[in-house]
Amino acid sequence: MKMIRSIRDYFTLGWQYIKVYKKPAFQAFDMKNAFITLDQAFDYVGDNSSYQQRITILLSLQFLFYSFFVMGMPYLFQEHNHSCVTLPRIVQSISDEFMKCGQQTLKSFIAALFFVGQMFGGFVFPILADLLGRRRILLLGSFLGSSAIICGGFSANLDNLYIAFFIAGFGLSGYETVVYVYITEISAIRFRSIASSLLVVVWGSAMLVYPFIVDALDYWRDLMKFAIGLPLLILTFISYFYYVESPRWLAQKERFNECRQVFRYMSIFNKRKPFEFNFIEEMDDFSNKCIQLKSNANDNYVDIVKQTNSFSFWSKLNQSKLVRTTFILISMWFFRYFTYYGLQFSVNSFGMSVTVVVRLLALAELLTAVSSLYIKLKYQRLTSLQYCLFMMTLSCSLTFVNIPQGCENKLCWQEMLQLFSAIMLKSAITFYNSILNTYTGEVFVTSLRSYGYGICMTLGQMGSSIAPVYVEYVAQYENFSPMTIVAALSIIVAIFSYFLPETLNQPMFDRLDEELAIGVPHLATEQEMQTFGEIKE
Repeated sequence: MKMIRSIRDYFTLGWQYIKVYKKPAFQAFDMKNAFITLDQAFDYVGDNSSYQQRITILLSLQFLFYSFFVMGMPYLFQEHNHSCVTLPRIVQSISDEFMKCGQQTLKSFIAALFFVGQMFGGFVFPILADLLGRRRILLLGSFLGSSAIICGGFSANLDNLYIAFFIAGFGLSGYETVVYVYITEISAIRFRSIASSLLVVVWGSAMLVYPFIVDALDYWRDLMKFAIGLPLLILTFISYFYYVESPRWLAQKERFNECRQVFRYMSIFNKRKPFEFNFIEEMDDFSNKCIQLKSNANDNYVDIVKQTNSFSFWSKLNQSKLVRTTFILISMWFFRYFTYYGLQFSVNSFGMSVTVVVRLLALAELLTAVSSLYIKLKYQRLTSLQYCLFMMTLSCSLTFVNIPQGCENKLCWQEMLQLFSAIMLKSAITFYNSILNTYTGEVFVTSLRSYGYGICMTLGQMGSSIAPVYVEYVAQYENFSPMTIVAALSIIVAIFSYFLPETLNQPMFDRLDEELAIGVPHLATEQEMQTFGEIKE
């Protein structure tokens, strides 16, 4: 594998001598002695250029098959005639009544194991992603998930199937968490917005494409092996040769030479002059060796450590801000999962055919996800989120209109109003999901980004666990739409959002002390500094 990658890199780097370079975003007379930020580095190598587009395609294809598995679980465990399948069972482990074909308990239990695995993966993989890097964990999660799905398709008994679904949830949860971190850190704002929106588009299109695959294969084992597991595993091996490590993670770990090599590879691939800049983060080491500060006092030098020590006070003062932001984001992710899956499980409460409602909602999600890119590039994150919450409040208010019993055999305006409410809610939650994915990656610094995503998504997924139970309870014991409560929840979340910072066009920090340093006065101006070249003279 390493030999193949070396050969590929050799030929890629060799092309620099015969290619005509494109004009970069800015020029530098002496790159080796120039210091730039990571955002400027992304601008130089090309944001949303050939390399980022290739990464987007690979991520989208992987996300498509991941979406097939999660959103297509109702199609699993069916025979060729779409009747429920009788799985070989372990003796004395499950009662005959539990295994009856008409029961949904077994299918729900197996799906629950997948979500339990996701909860464990949501806690473990963010820690591994910070220790070992984004690229390794991204590939590891995808490999575990795809392999477990294939093994599940070959399962001969229920115990093996239970283990396969748990491992699939564990691995794919790590993949989903890290993929949002990865697209946040692999380029600047334009690619981040495009890639995150495209993932939502792929997720929405899955339910339009997957039924045709089900009609072609029509057997749950074939679906798991050939429609989901094997393509995802093949894409994982292909991605091994193309994914690079996150430059922001490398810079945060102070592995600047490796970070420079990543940017160099990206610049050559995008037909820019090879990247040779230094990073602003390297200025600390450079300053300790090469910079002297003039002082108006009798002392000739100023101890730079005094400036860094000022962070201790600011760190203590701003710890509450980080805790507040994390708590609000957890509530926003909980609302996202609860609303999205609550709507999925309540499709039979809108008075029309479930198939018609599902297809219309999938189409609305797809069209909304495509148009969300324009909103993300033009409007501020918090303003867009608050607009989505307002639309959800309005749409759920329409569900107070009950469908009369006389509408069973004819189409009435109450049914149309309920359907319009569902489509409006689906569009709003899709917008909300697309923007929230991008915002979460931007609001956390690189050293905390994987942890932030992991905590928000893992605790937020409790909403997806509560949603089906709540919908079932309302359907049996209450006389109102399950989505009515979303109107009240959206108002609460909208109030919380006013305490969050805006991130659009704001610099992304790699360490917490960099973020806390905003507003702290520097001890010396540029006129008071002598560079290394002047000192040598």
